[in-house]
Amino acid sequence: MAGLNVLVYSGPGVGLNAHAYLVRTLRQFLSHRYAVITVGPETLRKEPWESKAAIIVFPGGRDMPYVAELNGEVNRRIKEWVKRGGKYLGFCAGGYYGSGRVVFEPGTPMEVIGDRELALFKGTCVGCAYPGYDYKSEDGARAVEAAVDRSAFNVPDAFWKGDPAEVRVYYNGGGYFLTDDFTGKQPEDKDVSVLVRYPTDVTDPYDRKKQVANAPAVISCKVGRGIAVLSGMHPEYAWDFLAPSSYTKPYNKNLVSLLRHHDAYRRRLIGAIFTHMKLVVDPDALVDNLEQQQATRSPSITPTFFVPARIADAAAISSTMDALKSVATTPGDANVAGIADVVLRDLAEDIHVVTAAPGNGQRRVSSDYQCAVLRPEQAPEVTSAYASTTVDGKDHSRKHSMLVLCTPDTIPDTSETPRFDMQLALKHMRDAKAHTVGSWLMYSDTTWSTQTFLEKNERLLSLLPNGTVNVATRQLTGRGRGRNTWISPLGCLQFTTLIRHPNLPQAPVVMMQYLMSLAIVEAVKSLPGYEGLPLRLKWPNDVYALHTSVGDSDESSDASGPAYVKIGGILVGSSFKNDEFTLLFGSGINVANRLPTTSINSLIREYNNAHGTGLLCITPEKALALFTAKFEEFYRQFLVKGFEPFLKLYYKNWLHTDQLVSLADRSYERAKVVGLSVSDGQLQVRSLSRPGTVYNLQPDGNSFDVLQGLISRKVL
Repeated sequence: MAGLNVLVYSGPGVGLNAHAYLVRTLRQFLSHRYAVITVGPETLRKEPWESKAAIIVFPGGRDMPYVAELNGEVNRRIKEWVKRGGKYLGFCAGGYYGSGRVVFEPGTPMEVIGDRELALFKGTCVGCAYPGYDYKSEDGARAVEAAVDRSAFNVPDAFWKGDPAEVRVYYNGGGYFLTDDFTGKQPEDKDVSVLVRYPTDVTDPYDRKKQVANAPAVISCKVGRGIAVLSGMHPEYAWDFLAPSSYTKPYNKNLVSLLRHHDAYRRRLIGAIFTHMKLVVDPDALVDNLEQQQATRSPSITPTFFVPARIADAAAISSTMDALKSVATTPGDANVAGIADVVLRDLAEDIHVVTAAPGNGQRRVSSDYQCAVLRPEQAPEVTSAYASTTVDGKDHSRKHSMLVLCTPDTIPDTSETPRFDMQLALKHMRDAKAHTVGSWLMYSDTTWSTQTFLEKNERLLSLLPNGTVNVATRQLTGRGRGRNTWISPLGCLQFTTLIRHPNLPQAPVVMMQYLMSLAIVEAVKSLPGYEGLPLRLKWPNDVYALHTSVGDSDESSDASGPAYVKIGGILVGSSFKNDEFTLLFGSGINVANRLPTTSINSLIREYNNAHGTGLLCITPEKALALFTAKFEEFYRQFLVKGFEPFLKLYYKNWLHTDQLVSLADRSYERAKVVGLSVSDGQLQVRSLSRPGTVYNLQPDGNSFDVLQGLISRKVL
């Protein structure tokens, strides 16, 4: 399977704005299918990033610090990875850095001239293409009218929608590339093609009186089996990232308006670059409608509806809602868009608490009120959804969210939650006959992270009933284990379950993650007729599936036939107080989405085709009910008897029986998996060279590459 991580370099030399704008654009175009992750020099030097990376992207900034940090081992790894089929994309400084030689502002105090070790393009990058560049201002910026060679992209003509051949693109300090066709040499490198050229007003940095015609601005280079695209311009910059007051020179005072006029064309250009590099672009990022494309760039979070799911007792419902309302206060400015605003000021967020009003088919939360509360917090890209930043003189370190309390007669219908039928979900939850797990349902169409929302807001968490489940259709900053992010394509069921677990010696808390992952697999396979679905477990808590590629996923074209691919995982957060654990199980399960790998419903269709059966697909609403009910069934037994009764079933479902592995932290010593310790959750492996030696591997400290049989220490 091909990698799903988009790695964005962040280290010395990277421009802060360049990095932020790049990450926003990458997420706009690619986050439906890939995880956009920031990585530093140490990650590239020490971690095994290659197997999971789809592309590595270098932003603008200064290329000399890149050289100082990455020369040697990192450059060697990047180059070898690209040769094996990887992808490198460099903008401005990243374009200079990916070239064989750099000539930057010769004869000036900013002069940088020298060879570059990475050299994915063997030639020279010469800059600046235009005079006036200044490291500390926007004086050198221009809206360059670049000439696009559509024939070089290998995308359908319909992709361009009749766009003009010249597209306005942001430029500031980049160079042009001395390709063979441009210099007039006999072509030596047939693996380099020019995608975009500068207009005729480019000048020679050695002699600014000399114009340079047809200078290559964006080039594509074949590097072994891989590809490198280097750009002297910034097609990843959108007009609404920029402040008009920054541009005061005669040649750039209209920069923002020019870029805005050509924004649809620019988006199709950057989309064509990604497509040229064999990445799958979100079609919503290419739409012409201004409001739609802005929404994909800066999606708004939506209200979280809080409803009783498996609780029918009116007194219990009222008690929970009264507890939540009692801790909220009315701030000095009580009226927001005509609504009496009540706020629970928690550790990370101001949570605006609303009591839903009845009304058939009517919006229960005023759209003006939603906008007033949630829209102002759409700040520029920050490292974390909860990181502090200042925008336009206002502190955006705190997020604002909206919690809508719903009684059984005010449950939202699909007019308010069009991508998740809450009333259908509640029916399935009640039919599944559980009681505690899934007792209350929280749902948001779009949120930062179901896990982080509960984890970072301790006052809210303390008031939620045991078994509350927080569900979202889309997460903007979904989290995985360690430094990983979680991709949230439509059809993926992502939810966080709150469990308050007593400190019992017979039911060790470390085994709960195994119990949850086992419950998810068995919830599906225990349905009549579904027993044969090839769902499996990877230690410690990932869900895998045996899938036959049919050209609809990100699997390597070098592989054919069935392969195990990841379709789900568990992230556990915990705290301990008064002899009780508060556990948050963050789960992401591909239920109905075909991409980026496969899903439970894809497996069902494959199974039907192979066996002539007619098994029905499972909706996310029903899957949630099945998962939570099965976990409660298992959990009740676990509290009394521990994990021992589940061990045989766990081994039946896992991928590791007698598997041979290499221990990276023990000089790649070979060993065989022998089992799982039911007291502490450690994986037990026996050395092949010393059969008397058994190693115990902790679930939270090791990373298991099941496809390569490699176990290594996880770097956080």
